[in-house]
This record gives sequence, structure tokens and C-alpha cells, in this order.
Amino acid sequence: MPRSPTLARARLSSPALVAALASLALLGIGGGCAATTSGQGGAPLAPGPAAGDRASTSDPSGATSTDPSAWLDEAERALASGELARAATLFARYLGHDGSGERGRQAYAGLARAHELLGDFDAAIRAYDGFLARFGDDPTAHLMLARRGACEAQVLAWERSAASYAQVIELGGDALIPSQQVEALARQGFALYQLGQLEQADAVLANADAIYEAATSAGQERFSDTYFVAMARFYRAAILHLEFRKVRIRLPEAQMDADFEAKLALLERAQAAYNEVVRARHVYWVSAAGYQLGSLFEEFYDAIMYAPVPDWLDDAQRRTYYLELEEQLRPVIDKAVWVFEKNLETARKLGYDNEFIELTQAQLGHLQGIVLGRGEGGGPMPRLAPRDPDDADSSDPSMPSPQDELPAVERKLFVPMPTTL
Repeated sequence: MPRSPTLARARLSSPALVAALASLALLGIGGGCAATTSGQGGAPLAPGPAAGDRASTSDPSGATSTDPSAWLDEAERALASGELARAATLFARYLGHDGSGERGRQAYAGLARAHELLGDFDAAIRAYDGFLARFGDDPTAHLMLARRGACEAQVLAWERSAASYAQVIELGGDALIPSQQVEALARQGFALYQLGQLEQADAVLANADAIYEAATSAGQERFSDTYFVAMARFYRAAILHLEFRKVRIRLPEAQMDADFEAKLALLERAQAAYNEVVRARHVYWVSAAGYQLGSLFEEFYDAIMYAPVPDWLDDAQRRTYYLELEEQLRPVIDKAVWVFEKNLETARKLGYDNEFIELTQAQLGHLQGIVLGRGEGGGPMPRLAPRDPDDADSSDPSMPSPQDELPAVERKLFVPMPTTL
């Protein structure tokens, strides 16, 4: 199971803090940090030594005018030039003056974008909420919903994110081109996956793939980037992988035969699904699928090698059993090695690197070390795949694994989070 990059709420830097305080002042909840307001719409006034002073050295926005329209123009320039905290403060100042009309719409959109780029996703969500509450009929409302859904995913608000993307599909309607539909459905499916609603997630992700296939077959749109196509396919494969993991091989022998057939069938389905990810030809997801496919074969090997042994076998028979089992399972090891090597070869050929390539290289070395260092037999070989110490069905829960040092929440994450829009 790969290490998942942690996407927790960003810790505010000083510029982000300035912008956040400005937004709190706008909402009237900043306590002693709230700015003094005038009687005209509650617009925050820049502090200064004299009323006629047009600029103040203590003004965190750096505004050079008391004209609200000028604040908005300055905010747009600051956003375009990357002065994000200053832009957020100026947008918030304008909204304290007037949050209605076209200029209010512009200010809410700008404030949300500035906070999002600052990494303050909670503040961005509040700004997007403000836009949608006031301008829900705007032609760009579905785009604002999509951006809000991405921010909600960043703060792990999966129910809200799934609902936002469902609204994107409903509200966008025919205005959405196929690539936008695929992205919205892939993100909705990802949120449902994180909620453990795997059946619903699979249906949504399958719809995303179907839209891509139909659009490309009909020549309706040529996808310039297959990131979200591959992402949808990857999570469908991940769902099958999770189903594969749930199948335990149990005694008596008749039950073992049935469990083995069920596990083998799921392995074949998951393998085919990961191959579909590779066919989408996005290098990030190709490397992710390659790593997980190699892990799939390792897990299958471990499941068979560590299946219960009939208690009527004596010591000599057990030794023979494990020697023969190791021989029969050797093609599974060879397959895992081949997949990991192919993943590394593809990365070198195309010149890319990411955490999955690092994991592939490390796991390939681990696998080769076990194969070369195996003893005389007579018992099960060491496990090939890293194991979750919390697995209640493990025969040896104390066995060390590369994942042991990770927090439990990260051990259980199956894949990394996607980037924001």
C-alpha cells in the first residue's frame, strides 16, 4: 500500500494570516482584529493619521485610494502579479463596501481564488459559498462549484465535495464539454471512494470513462490531458483491489478451493482494470498502476503461501507441502518482478519520477532480497507485500513492515490525493 502524501490544512503564513484576518473582519467575527467601519455599507477604512490622507503605511493591503472601485482594480492587479495576500485584503475590503452587482461578483470570485492560491482552503470555501449564495444563477456558477469541490477535498470534507460535483453535473448540463464532465465525475467518484461508498463510486467512475470513450470515438473532443480519465480508471481498479484483499482463504479444503477461485477471479479483474489505466497513457497514473499491479501479485502470493495448512499433515508432509507450493508460486513472483521492472523501465525511458517510482524501486529490491535469501524450505517464505499491523487476520501481526512507521490513517489510504483544479 503506497505512502499517501498528507493533504492537511495548510498552516497560514504571515501573508495568508493578513488575508484571513481581513476576511474575518468582513464577516464581523474578528474580535479585536476587526477594522473600524464607516456608516456606508460597513466598508473597512484604512487606518491613518488624518482623514484626508490617501495612503497609510500601516494598511496591509497597500491601497492607494479611498475609492472602492479602485480597491477592486488594485486587487485584480495584485492577483495577476501574485501578491495574493494583498489581493485578498483588497477584495475583502471591497466586499465590505458592496457585495452586489457585477463588481461584487468579481470581488467574491477574486477573493476565493486568492485564498485558494494562498492554500487557505477553508477561507476559499467561505468565499465560494458567498459567491454561490448571491450569484447562483450566474453562467459561471458551475465552475465556482467545481473549484469549491476541489477545496473541500483538500480539507477532507468528502461529503461536501461529492455533493458539489454532483451539482456541477446537474447545473452545468449541456454547457459542460466532455472533458469537464469527466473531471467532475472523476472527482465525485474519488470523494465517494473516500467515504467508503464503493458501489456508488464505481458507477460514477464508470460513467466518466464511458463519456470519454464516446467523445473520442465520435470525434466530439480530443482530450489534451487524460489525467482524469486515468484517475477514474485507477479508482475502479482500486475498488476491485480492495475486494480482492477481502477474500480470505479458509479451511476446510472445499472452502479453500472456493476461496482460491474467488480470489483468482478478482486478481484477473483487477489486473485487467490496472491495464486499462496504463492505456489512458498518463505518466503519473501509469506509474501508480504499475506499482499497484506488482503489489497485487505479491499479495496473491502471500495469500496462498500463508493460507491455512490442514492439521493432518505431519512435519515431513508440511515440508514437502511448502516446497511444492513455493515451486508452484514461483511464476507469481516472476510476474511481480517483471511488472516492477517494467514500471522502472518506462519511467527511465520517458524521463519522469514520482513517489510511485521510488516505491517501485524499493519494493523491487525488497522482493529480490527475499528471493535470493530464501532458506532451505520447509516453511512459508517471508511475506512479499508490506502488511498492515492492524490486520486482525494476520498470523504474525508483529512482523515488521516498511509501513509500520506511518500513522494508521496514512497506512490505510490506498492512493494519493489528486491535485486541485
